[in-house]
Amino acid sequence: MPFSFPSGTAWRHLPAATLLLTFVLAACGGGSDSGPEGAAPPPGSGVTANKPIVCKGYDGKDMLVKAKTITIRNNSEDQIYPVLATSSNKVNQWMQACLRTTEAFPTDAVYKLYVNDGQGIPPGSEVTITLPLYSDLSQGKYVTWWNGGRVLLADRNKRLRGDEDKPITTPGGVDCKGEGTACNLSTYTSPVQFQEDVFAQLSEYTFGDSIIPVGQDTRLLKPEQVGYNISYVDHVYMPVAIGVRGNPYIGYSGSARKLAEFRTALGDFLKPGGLGEGWPVYNMSELRLPGGYNIFAQRGGYLVEDPDVPVKPADGKNPPVLTVMKCINKEGECATPEAQRTMQWGQAVQNMQDLWGACVDWGSEDISQYTSKKYPQDCPAPQAMQEQLALVKDFFAENHKKYLALYDNKLCTGEPEGSGKLPAHVAEFKFWEAIKHIYGWVPFNEGCGSDANKLVGTKVHNRDHAYVQAMYIEELQYNYKQSAVQANSKLAFNPYVKLIHDDLDMSAYGFSVDDAVGFMSELGDGLVFTVGGTQGLENEKSFNYADGFSLNLGVPLVLVGHQNEPMIKKYGICSLNTDPVDPNCDKDKQDVIMPDNSQISGFRVGTLPSYPMRVRFTDMEDNVYTVLVKEKFAKCTGELKNCPSNRAAIVDKSACSVVTPQGAKHAKSFTWCDSANPNQARENDQAVVKNHLSFPDPVKYLP
Repeated sequence: MPFSFPSGTAWRHLPAATLLLTFVLAACGGGSDSGPEGAAPPPGSGVTANKPIVCKGYDGKDMLVKAKTITIRNNSEDQIYPVLATSSNKVNQWMQACLRTTEAFPTDAVYKLYVNDGQGIPPGSEVTITLPLYSDLSQGKYVTWWNGGRVLLADRNKRLRGDEDKPITTPGGVDCKGEGTACNLSTYTSPVQFQEDVFAQLSEYTFGDSIIPVGQDTRLLKPEQVGYNISYVDHVYMPVAIGVRGNPYIGYSGSARKLAEFRTALGDFLKPGGLGEGWPVYNMSELRLPGGYNIFAQRGGYLVEDPDVPVKPADGKNPPVLTVMKCINKEGECATPEAQRTMQWGQAVQNMQDLWGACVDWGSEDISQYTSKKYPQDCPAPQAMQEQLALVKDFFAENHKKYLALYDNKLCTGEPEGSGKLPAHVAEFKFWEAIKHIYGWVPFNEGCGSDANKLVGTKVHNRDHAYVQAMYIEELQYNYKQSAVQANSKLAFNPYVKLIHDDLDMSAYGFSVDDAVGFMSELGDGLVFTVGGTQGLENEKSFNYADGFSLNLGVPLVLVGHQNEPMIKKYGICSLNTDPVDPNCDKDKQDVIMPDNSQISGFRVGTLPSYPMRVRFTDMEDNVYTVLVKEKFAKCTGELKNCPSNRAAIVDKSACSVVTPQGAKHAKSFTWCDSANPNQARENDQAVVKNHLSFPDPVKYLP
């Protein structure tokens, strides 16, 4: 997922590249255990926990990068077993950015940190792991803890490690402290991540960003943000909530439900007669369900020999990755080994295949192995839905044409890599591969690289990507909310979305381009992961983009390109009538300190108790800005240029002020306040509409 700090509609329209530099994500790092404090660690010297690492900044001068933390809190009734893992990279862009070099610094191994290996952490306890930007392993070799990390939270100490995992000494700079438990770290290296049937919920994080500034040829580390998401788009197993450390104005993503309640909801989803009847489950002794893409992508997969799976064909052949509850419960037609291997989906998925088979024209292709329904006589969908399905199919067919053109022009390495050969399974546009790409919302680019043939560059029937994706999300993925679908479950485009958002009431990905809450990137010092409750989170409310907004300042022309020049010192938000001591929020409560070596021209007001609220921030001249936001942004239901419909009512301009350090109203206070501009926009190629409150440049730069 792309990482970017929310920009919105800026007062002064800057080039896209400038905006990218202005709004960034970031993180923090470890430190050196030799040489004078603040000096870069000599090769092989290691890194000491809680001491800043020295990187090179925008101007080539030393920049201190502090460590960030990951806290894991167990609010469940049982033991949990946390594991953190890094990613392997042919090119380590975070090291390149820190050292301002083009050297590759490849990492060919995954580093895994096991908390209290084999013992885990008990109910009511928590651990905090300190992660530097990197640990120095030896001459020219580093492990980067910030770039593409994973957090695995398991409730069984099974399948967490494989034969390929080898123990090593925990690298320097990594530390762990426990509350209500010990915190001992055991480190392993491995060529692979975790196996598919682990009893765990996977989450992902990235601290900081690595960018190439305009006019420079080496990467720059931007260490302010924390990026994160829970992989509910891939699978759902247990309730995990993720919140930001050091930013109380951002609610949590995921679920804070009790584990027993969560699993009851999973079971109810699968019951006969419900929308999820026959939805596949993983071949495990505890319920773990695949997402709407994996039900297709993982079909036909088989596990290595494992005696501890519920569906194990008696003929000794490998058990399937996916199965159905009938086979888990050993019911009916699941009695034979062949059925146990092949029954990997049921009625809910068959309904999805029938919808595509009966309502979309696939020409002369024989699709009888996927559906017995005939086009168009067996189509149960209303005309509008038929047209929507056809448009999505044609959109991906057009993307496939562009894909073939890449091979025709010899722009792809092919599969296997370097062969130049077009993979046979995608040589033609056919039903099965089309369905997988549609539910994954991914382009055809096999053998061409992940950045090739992006969907954003595809257009069909005079409809561009933004239009098709928005329709795909609002009219198809969320179609379970429509009365026609509620009356006829066979019209459900993706029942898994209802499971995630309604049955489990989660702010998380239900599909790959879900606009509810997906990958988050926020200003922060670290992350907090909880299982089974909100205790331990700084903000115990669930995050939703519709609830808040981003406040954005214009970037003065004299500061454009000066990425190390900060614009805001600190900020804070207060909901009126929530504090009995200060019901009118008259006290200055600016409690988030902005980085002093990076240009960030705004901040997110994410999750507050209620409206109205006072927003305060301080500029670099110590002027204090106060904005009274009276009400929530209305949902945009028309053209973006006309949104929000309640624009005039959002900001009380008469209660807005800019006060000098001496306590007097600034001479340009009225001009600045009167320019308040509530607006809504889509970022990049995303379908989600986000709220923005845009203002002009800081008062120092106003004419």
